[in-house]
Amino acid sequence: MKNSILFFCLLFGYPTLGQCLDPVITNFECGDSSQTLLGNGVESVANDFQSGINKSANIGEYTDDGTNGWDNLLIDFESEIDLSSNPFLSFKLYSPASIQVLAKLEGGTTIELWSDFSLENTWEEFNFDFSDAVGNGNTKLVLFFNAAQESGTSSDLYYVDDIRFTNSSNNFPIISDFESLNPSVPFYGNIQSVSNPFYNGINTSTNVGEYIDDGTNGWDNLLIDFDSEIDLSSNPYFSFKFYSSSSVQVLAKLEGGIEAEVWSDFSAENTWEEFNFDFTSSVSNGNTKLSIFFNAGQESGTLTDVYYIDDVRFSSSLSLYQESISNIMIYPNPVFDILMIRSNDIISSYKLYDMRGRLILSKNGVNVKNLDIDLTKFDADTYILRTFSGNKNEFFKVIKK
Repeated sequence: MKNSILFFCLLFGYPTLGQCLDPVITNFECGDSSQTLLGNGVESVANDFQSGINKSANIGEYTDDGTNGWDNLLIDFESEIDLSSNPFLSFKLYSPASIQVLAKLEGGTTIELWSDFSLENTWEEFNFDFSDAVGNGNTKLVLFFNAAQESGTSSDLYYVDDIRFTNSSNNFPIISDFESLNPSVPFYGNIQSVSNPFYNGINTSTNVGEYIDDGTNGWDNLLIDFDSEIDLSSNPYFSFKFYSSSSVQVLAKLEGGIEAEVWSDFSAENTWEEFNFDFTSSVSNGNTKLSIFFNAGQESGTLTDVYYIDDVRFSSSLSLYQESISNIMIYPNPVFDILMIRSNDIISSYKLYDMRGRLILSKNGVNVKNLDIDLTKFDADTYILRTFSGNKNEFFKVIKK
């Protein structure tokens, strides 16, 4: 592929669910909450309202005594809540009625913050700024749903998710991890922060970015505008985690100075992987913008193709998820008829794609180190071969003459 570096860490299946870790109190995916939930508590249930900003598998069901205006969900930290780095309380709410939520810190210098009235029957995110409460010694967080109102029933139901403390924005070289409320650099394009709908593999973070792409326009893109020259001197590698339901290529392009394009290899399907783009040759080239093209150059999709990204950043070195991939040789390349593959590890299967990402040949249960693939009947063109060895895999560009 075009000067691209792509590393995979394909860890299929869900991880063992342990305790959630601060500053996440609970996202109802990671197992036990990081803090003690008291009061009426909250029950983890399947998400029957998967829409909008919340398509995660599990959510919290809170049963409120609507005849008691001060019935509540109490979260006991047992020691002072550290707000120094993450002073914003954030959670998603789904309510059948328009209500207000009161968030109150107790145990030290008490502080109360009220939400606006909620929407009805839709997920939205509430954020409470407790910056003024840093160092106030509070040990408890109390949430009052439909606070001060007594006109409900004894079992009003509300649904919550992704209860956490966070900060106001990311800091460069991190562009966005979708946990902080804002990216460090503005995004332009059809993207929003959503609950992670695929909580597995290398990505068990609470929130991710959902990007809606016009798949009928090969150059529809997500634009990141820095407004000034991007400092690549210390952090020349651009990376992000990516989840796609189909195998696509991603093009990352620096613009606004001396332009540079780097293409990814074809993505895996239905699994988180990390893409890395090497821009070391673009240091001090004056670029001010970064454009990301998903399924670049292709127009065979729909108006609403969906891709998920996370941990968008520049870094000083390559991904921590780099895999040691077996030393595989393929030859001859270009090839007229028989493509020979020689590997130090056992190859379990392989797939062959055309340049539009369509699977045209595959074989499972190979389980050999050396194999030959007969390409005699295929048209003269460029293809992508993907080999699998255990949990490792590698891509090769194959030119058929």
